[in-house]
Amino acid sequence: MTTKLGILTLDPLNRQDYFTKIGMRSKQYGTDLYLFSPLDLVPGTQMVKGFRFDTGKKQWSGCEFQIPACLYDRCFYGEDQASKDARKIVSWLKERKDITFLGYGLPNKGNLYDRLKDDPRISPYLPKTIRATDPERVLSELNRYNSVILKPINGAHGYAIYALEKTGDSILVKTTKSGKLISKTFADLGAFSKWLDIILTKQIFLIQARLDNVNNRHQPFDLRIFLQKDKNGHWREMARGIRTGAANGILTNMSAGASISAYEDWKQQTPYFNHSYLEHEIAALIAELPHVLEETFHPLFELGIDLIIASDQSIWVLDINSKPGRKLISQLYPERLDQMYEAPLAYCKYLEKHERGAGSKNPAASARQ
Repeated sequence: MTTKLGILTLDPLNRQDYFTKIGMRSKQYGTDLYLFSPLDLVPGTQMVKGFRFDTGKKQWSGCEFQIPACLYDRCFYGEDQASKDARKIVSWLKERKDITFLGYGLPNKGNLYDRLKDDPRISPYLPKTIRATDPERVLSELNRYNSVILKPINGAHGYAIYALEKTGDSILVKTTKSGKLISKTFADLGAFSKWLDIILTKQIFLIQARLDNVNNRHQPFDLRIFLQKDKNGHWREMARGIRTGAANGILTNMSAGASISAYEDWKQQTPYFNHSYLEHEIAALIAELPHVLEETFHPLFELGIDLIIASDQSIWVLDINSKPGRKLISQLYPERLDQMYEAPLAYCKYLEKHERGAGSKNPAASARQ
């Protein structure tokens, strides 16, 4: 029986190498692979205009086809109208009983925190997070901690993140635009409040105390761990690496120019950390977090988990991404690329087999080891 797997992307004409590499392996999994935008569904029908991977010619061919029963969501949304329309269509698809997604995604950062902060298994690792409802709330937190981070509730790739630091009677603001660090000092509290007022009207922001994750070269760093489900529906760690940003900067996102290095190398360079303790804590967290997320929200397929290791050896969950990038594997673990490309095909087969045998819609959350 041939399996049909569709990849959802807002720009199917930009046929990413990752999608093609999956297509190159689709035949051995007995899978027809499709690529389309949610905006290309044909109104009033079960059909969609997109692309099918031709395993003979090893290329994508345009065609019209029925919406595949299994979908892999790789849509990244902006604030434009097309993104808003696509998000609504994907939400509708996720409600359909005849369609199964490899992963159903996670809510925004604010809802994620609100739902996890009372779970005793995860709450000790979550930095206190509150909504920036108005300039007064931001100023109150800044007076309490002297240094805070302002981040968009729906942010990604380090976009529109601001570091605020109180130095005497002045307030220093740092952000990154087009890969460059930009700083501005406000000596007047009124001018700073007016600037805040403008920023807060553009989108919803969250406030967190800035954690001490700076190395001896004054570079911010964090630990990215990439998890993915295998052919049996079990979570596996695929890679981990240390992301390091620019000196005196605020971001560790690779899309913002941060470098990535092997976790083992970092351990050798930081003998002053108790690595036995850190690894025990990280292992315990990673063993629980995916299952807590699935119990609390929806079935998932892959996760990028960003952890801050502070100078006092405390561990904090900085971010959780259900649509992680793959530079970590391609740069540090190229020998695992085949496994990465095959993972969506193998997990789709697992879901299909499990549903035929158990008759349930999506068994993802039940596959716990």
